[in-house]
Amino acid sequence: MNENLKKLFRIREIPLFLFIIIVAILGSFISPYFLLSANFSAVFLGLSLDAIIVIAMCMLLISGGFDLSVGANLAFSGMVCAICMANFGMPWPIAIIVAITCGTMVGVANGLMVTRFYVNPLIATLGMLTIVRSLVLIISGDRAMSSFPKAFQLIGQGKIFGIPNPIWIFILFVILAEIILRTMKIGRLSFFVGSNPQAAELSGLRVKRIQFTLYALCGCAAGIAGVVSTARLNAAFPLAGNGAELRIIAAAVIGGCSLSGGQGSIIGAFLGVVLMAMINNLLILTGVPVYYQGLVAGLVLIGAVGFDEYSKRRRGEIRS
Repeated sequence: MNENLKKLFRIREIPLFLFIIIVAILGSFISPYFLLSANFSAVFLGLSLDAIIVIAMCMLLISGGFDLSVGANLAFSGMVCAICMANFGMPWPIAIIVAITCGTMVGVANGLMVTRFYVNPLIATLGMLTIVRSLVLIISGDRAMSSFPKAFQLIGQGKIFGIPNPIWIFILFVILAEIILRTMKIGRLSFFVGSNPQAAELSGLRVKRIQFTLYALCGCAAGIAGVVSTARLNAAFPLAGNGAELRIIAAAVIGGCSLSGGQGSIIGAFLGVVLMAMINNLLILTGVPVYYQGLVAGLVLIGAVGFDEYSKRRRGEIRS
């Protein structure tokens, strides 16, 4: 019985799910508003953008890569969508396609730098973050844009069966990503590539193509999140998504992804986003200034990575 229990708790999602329940119980004592359905709806609506991106980020982390430009890409794609509708008079479906294409191209550029020009992912995506942030400020004139067609706003503000559309969108992302990881070749091979890229290369796998595809997918997810953000707020802001990359990577690592690649799960990454959102929500409900959210996210990321490295050493995966 004890051995079965130990095996169960080795599944990262189980203790994480239990920890979320503990946080929810503690939250109900800290604030009487925490467990209200309206608050939970607001929490899930708020985490929807991060959830969309973390799914793609999880797959990229499994393959051994990561993308620090996703927050800037979100702002860029959202602003492109807004400019296409407001300045160029494009129909909103065309504007969405253009915006998501632009977001995907940012991911493609990251993929090319990492897989073709062998630039370190940290340098490549950090540089892209700076470039894209500057592009957003240039094309927007450092001004927010608002007032878009009602049909477009429904993407972010509409509801199906009483559930906001952004929540349905990230649920769809979770399902599709699970299918890709479990049944499609690129999903299964991502674990092999992330665990041992040299062995994967020697086995005849197209390692660079797999990683390139996942960078492009991460850019596409950021583009979709940017469009949803603009539709939900009926506005595009130059600084949208600021700091999102930190929250997203922290959530993915909490959910079981490793920065060195080879492990992770979609459900775990999603649960990581839920936990981060619940902690931030508790901070707001208790009157803690919003500026402390970044501090908490940073501490959680350091703690999660530290725990991940400690666990690996305990299992003998890393030599001192």
